[in-house]
Amino acid sequence: MINYLLFILLVIVYPYAEVHAGNGAVCFLTYRPALETLEFAQEFAQDATEYGVDIFIMIDDNDFNMLSIKTSTNLRLLQISNQQCIYYGYQNTISLNSKWREVTSWDKALLYFSLLNSNYTFVWLIEHDVFIPSTKAFLTLHQLYSNTSDLIVARNEINLLGDTSTWLWSMAIGKLVPPWYCSMVNVVGLSRSMLIAIDDHVHWLGVVPFHEFFFNTLAMHLNMTIVTPTELSTIVFHADYSFDQVLKQSNNLWHPLKSLTKQRSWHQTLLNQSLEKNTTNEFIDFETLFHQNQTMINIEKYLTNLLTKFEISKSQFSSASRISLRQRFCNIAEEYQQRNVSKKVISVIMKLADHAYKLPEPRMGNFVTSKSKNHLRLEQALKENRKTIFRSLSNSSTMVEFRKATNNLMTELRSEIQREFQQQQERRKFQLFFLVLSISLF
Repeated sequence: MINYLLFILLVIVYPYAEVHAGNGAVCFLTYRPALETLEFAQEFAQDATEYGVDIFIMIDDNDFNMLSIKTSTNLRLLQISNQQCIYYGYQNTISLNSKWREVTSWDKALLYFSLLNSNYTFVWLIEHDVFIPSTKAFLTLHQLYSNTSDLIVARNEINLLGDTSTWLWSMAIGKLVPPWYCSMVNVVGLSRSMLIAIDDHVHWLGVVPFHEFFFNTLAMHLNMTIVTPTELSTIVFHADYSFDQVLKQSNNLWHPLKSLTKQRSWHQTLLNQSLEKNTTNEFIDFETLFHQNQTMINIEKYLTNLLTKFEISKSQFSSASRISLRQRFCNIAEEYQQRNVSKKVISVIMKLADHAYKLPEPRMGNFVTSKSKNHLRLEQALKENRKTIFRSLSNSSTMVEFRKATNNLMTELRSEIQREFQQQQERRKFQLFFLVLSISLF
């Protein structure tokens, strides 16, 4: 079994073409497109054609003259009026308070791909300060996950009971029912099913909830497929990245990198290095390490080194090969567990598995085991409220009142969920107490 892994790692350096005709789109979000963004988007558009991916740039500033920009036919510049966004409820996607602009390129891109242009089965939205080391790195990521995922994000953190004492969670009250989930979404991938769900929720509320908790929470509640690839692990709020870091993980996407001049320079350096790089990979068969009576420390060092090499070269592997590699790494980990191999070694092997192909996030469980009558009443009231809003005209004089009712019902249901969970925990404590007491008596 292990020899199969060796065969794959030795033979498959550049993948088979494995290009599928697709209907994907990538949209860069800008206020005004900088020259560096336009240059990279143009390069991206040329490479993406082979993968069935169209490239867009959403321009927030409607005073910007798009006709002054010369682009090829496979790069499209977009502008949408603020009034159109507000009419359809696409506003406040990234607004944190009243001082923020009500409508941005985020709102415009969501409106465009959710409602105005439904031709794409999968859409990526990318902020301008995200550094993509190469078009190959991104298109490999797209090809690996877009056909089987509804939401691709950096992480999926849970707020089980709707606690509002930290971060920006108070903004979710009245807009979403707990559990809530969040992620940085400077890069986000959305399936057509997810985009339809977003549009439905926006139509229901009349506004877009803050994007960093909206996408994850909506997808989890609808039991959609969420993936958090390791390639997005470097999408964070604040960091000061060096070129050496990027070089070691050149298939990752990086945020933030505000300097577009630096982005252009790094692109060119990475391109030059990739042209000079010797693409022959040499990997040692795992099993020989045991036959040679290597210490666990040596094996761990070897595996860590293998992970480092794989991080650099994994875009050269086809999607099918990476999925196969994950299974083989998992099989190896299981075999080594039976041999009582060090937990550190097992951990590195499973890390290799995740870096080859990340499995979807677990589905949302029923953490409230028994819903109260009030809980069921509120759920039914929300369903009826949603139906009423969808039946009503958008400019109806009663729409504001209906949506206020939505907010109130969601807020009340959040409180009910918190109360139920607290009672549930108390019951479990009593049950445990009596169990321990009964055991001690016998």
